[in-house]
Amino acid sequence: MIRRGTVVHVAASVIFVIAGIGHAIPVTHDSARLSGPLLPPPPQITISAPGQIPELYLDPVNIVMWALLASIWAMVLLDAAGQFIDPSDDIVERGDLPRIWPLMSIAVLAATALPWLLRNPFLLTAVAALGALCAIIAAGRAAGHHRPAIGFLAGWSTAVFSATLAGLAADKLPIQALSALAILPGAAIGMVAQIWIGSSVGYSLALIWAFCGLAVTTMGSDPMIALAAILGISGMATVLVRAAS
Repeated sequence: MIRRGTVVHVAASVIFVIAGIGHAIPVTHDSARLSGPLLPPPPQITISAPGQIPELYLDPVNIVMWALLASIWAMVLLDAAGQFIDPSDDIVERGDLPRIWPLMSIAVLAATALPWLLRNPFLLTAVAALGALCAIIAAGRAAGHHRPAIGFLAGWSTAVFSATLAGLAADKLPIQALSALAILPGAAIGMVAQIWIGSSVGYSLALIWAFCGLAVTTMGSDPMIALAAILGISGMATVLVRAAS
């Protein structure tokens, strides 16, 4: 019998992927009119400066970021499908083991809301922080349980949260500082989080992938952006090796 937690988890995951595809893949006016969107469209922001870095993760502009986002969608759906087939996280026999699905559901629903909050940087940052925190705790609980998607989502959520910090300072700092701000806090949080999570390496892999994509997208503005990306990637690679061993 499929239990309540599994249904919530699967529904949240499907909503996240459908909403993400709807935001990232543009639709023509005619097709949108014929299909009738289920949700009001999120605000579209033209990315002209790294101050709008959160949008880079939600509406990619290059193959590296597209591959990362597509991997997030696929892994979240596969994890939800696995729980639907074998709801190991939602059975009475688990006893005192902490459940993962409530935190996972909050994390993906928080990520779902982000495109609609892009014009409100303070609320965007708060929701991104909530999603990243829930995903990190869920990844810690899932470590060793053969659910790599949770750690991968947590790494991506951490990168998005770090990018929202840059969005808060978009009008106060130069482009170089904004891009560094989008990477270095995420790396600092990521190193601590990976040590706490333990053996699950998906978290570090997602953050390193995100930093690579961000560097490819913005490093043309100034070499300092590349330096910040190298520092972030080096820090995460260090804890990745420790987690893998």
